[in-house]
Amino acid sequence: MNRAAVILIAVALCTARPTTGQEMPALMIAASTFDSTTSGLYAVNAGLFKKAGLNVTFVAMNPAAILPALAGGTVQIANSNLLNVIAAHARHVPFTIVAPSAFFSGADIPGYVGLIVAKDSPLRTARDFNGKTFAVPSINDLNTIASKSWIDKNGGNSSSVQYIEMPPTTALPAVISGRVDATILTTPFLMQALDGGAIRVVADAYSAIAKQYLGLGWITTSDYADKNRDVIDRFVRVMRDAAVYCNAHQAETAEMMADLAKQSPDVVHKMRRVLFAQYASAADIQPLIDAAVKYKLIDAPFDAKELISPLALKPAR
Repeated sequence: MNRAAVILIAVALCTARPTTGQEMPALMIAASTFDSTTSGLYAVNAGLFKKAGLNVTFVAMNPAAILPALAGGTVQIANSNLLNVIAAHARHVPFTIVAPSAFFSGADIPGYVGLIVAKDSPLRTARDFNGKTFAVPSINDLNTIASKSWIDKNGGNSSSVQYIEMPPTTALPAVISGRVDATILTTPFLMQALDGGAIRVVADAYSAIAKQYLGLGWITTSDYADKNRDVIDRFVRVMRDAAVYCNAHQAETAEMMADLAKQSPDVVHKMRRVLFAQYASAADIQPLIDAAVKYKLIDAPFDAKELISPLALKPAR
């Protein structure tokens, strides 16, 4: 997240006027159209929120718009990449995680994400990427940090790599044509690219950050959480139930996500699906904070416990 965006969020937080818990307003939640949204969308469509006494409306958003919308009060809870939340927290923007979302584990990442090059590219080892050009959706995003981690852990020098911003739909043809050397794709883009036969996967890259970690979470502002404790309590319990269901019933949620992402249901049925954590664990967030420090996304480390709301659901002892 760039500094201008953080400043806009901070200003919005100063002017936003959260409603009180007693008013029980309609709750608007936001997320992208990626598979990490599955648990939240399922909870809406299956009526889980309604059963919990919450009137929830889901809105799909461009990931870059999610945190500013949350800070400004347009939405009350949102699903966000945690690197953006970490960057905001380091600059004293008070977001807090109330429920976990997509969980990355080494055993499940292959097939979901891939660092890709053109099929006939000579690049095969981390050292081969020294001095090359890498396309990422946003500078210092998860793909940037993951690719740097993989290059450095495997004998390369990520500081020599040039990063340029491109969305996946543009990055793939750029790799194939040789305009850039590599990019990272996640499903469904990765599966579709492999089906095309013009690229190959060099590494999964995400697992270079850690063997397992929480990549996304459902967040709100600390002020909203404090003033709407009953709403948050109901929300986090619904999301735990939704995570359990979605992990065990991927086939049943495929068409729902295909409709949201404007993809063929056949594509979603075949692709590797996201898995969801049931509880927000500091141990599963700290690797992202440490990587953010190492690659200068933030200036200093902090304890991941600072990001987790005291209202977040804790596992039974």
